[in-house]
Amino acid sequence: MAWEYEVNTLAEVIGAVPVEGAASFCGVSKDTRTLQPGEVYFALSGEQFDGERFVEDALAKGAAAAVCRGVYPGRAALTVKNPLLALQDFAAYHRRRFSMPLLALTGSCGKTSAKEMIAAVLETRYGKVVKTRGNLNNEIGCPLSLLQLDANTDMAVIEMGANHGGEIAALCRMAKPTESAVTMVTAAHLEGFGSVADVAAAKGEIVQGMEADGVFYVNGGDAWCRQMASDFSGEKVFFGEGGTVHLRSWRFDGAGDMVLDIAPIGTIRLPLWVPAQTTNVLLAVAVGLQHGVTAFEEPLRAACTASNRFRRVQVGPLMVFDDTYNANPASMKAALAALAACPGEGRRMAALGTMLELGETAAQLHREVGEEAGGYGIDHVFAFGPHGADFCAGALAAGVADARAFETHEEIAEAVVALAQPGDKVLLKGSRGMRMETVLGALEAQYSAVSAKQID
Repeated sequence: MAWEYEVNTLAEVIGAVPVEGAASFCGVSKDTRTLQPGEVYFALSGEQFDGERFVEDALAKGAAAAVCRGVYPGRAALTVKNPLLALQDFAAYHRRRFSMPLLALTGSCGKTSAKEMIAAVLETRYGKVVKTRGNLNNEIGCPLSLLQLDANTDMAVIEMGANHGGEIAALCRMAKPTESAVTMVTAAHLEGFGSVADVAAAKGEIVQGMEADGVFYVNGGDAWCRQMASDFSGEKVFFGEGGTVHLRSWRFDGAGDMVLDIAPIGTIRLPLWVPAQTTNVLLAVAVGLQHGVTAFEEPLRAACTASNRFRRVQVGPLMVFDDTYNANPASMKAALAALAACPGEGRRMAALGTMLELGETAAQLHREVGEEAGGYGIDHVFAFGPHGADFCAGALAAGVADARAFETHEEIAEAVVALAQPGDKVLLKGSRGMRMETVLGALEAQYSAVSAKQID
């Protein structure tokens, strides 16, 4: 971080009592394991951690100060009621020191991939583009991302996630976006929101968080996004259906790359396997054109290559598509569509883990995903988790001949191996809590054991 503040400036910003002999600081930390001397330690706490326990450790490791709930006489401790709110107040203060454009991005699906694509495209135009690290898009990740800004930053791309209404509005009050985009709106985190309409209202906070002269990138193929646009008086840039930037055609080439003909930039080739990702590509192109970018294929290829989404892994005779990062109904259906569309012969198998946080509609939404598997001609569905039976019920009703629920990841791997032939393809997907990547590890272990026996 190329900035520096006095500790007592921080005290003034967060409403803490100044400390005598306070030094300056050049960074912040919430983890004593990675804290560097001269940083300020924020003692954040949650359901499973209590940063207050490590205040003394942070100061002993050279922290310039600690922002905490407790009182530590004679120490560089800034006492506040809520260290997280203090972090957010400081991030908001820091953001207001800079006037660079900032694009805020949210959506039910695709926001992390879109963020990476947008940042890669903008980096061809600007010297320094700050972006959210990984998917740190919540009430903690957003302020930490904003604190990456410095005098050398030309633009920022900040991802924003939410489980409840009002969260994105709060993030926007910190970030002060000059531009915003919503990738799409669909059923996700319904336990917190209640309905898709509530999800849309929460995502729409990212538009309301801009000034009247802001720019909103509108997914023309999403009715909820179009509604947000109708309520926004600033500049609107449409992409996708009805937009200047739209997809004329796509196909897979012989090397497995996706060939996209995009208006108005022409044809580009990208290492993508999920047709639904074309929405993120179109958004990145729309943002790039708005900022004067002229070359797109190289930065987009780099962003796609670096992504850990829909990762291809050859395991024995199988091509495994590892999309175990997370899941909701829309991303599940997109992954099944990608499995069905990928070139080559062989059967398609889908190992699907339960989608979490769907509330009272969970059973029906899982059955609908199973029905989608049948609609896409998936040959085998192997389900895991509390709603595994619902996946299977939908799949069997839609014509999947083999749909089974399993108690363990290892049992799924055994079922796959028992069927596997050269050319077969397997999708692994589920909510983070389902740990469906464990199936990949089990498959690799089984084929390693087979290879060892063959060598013997």
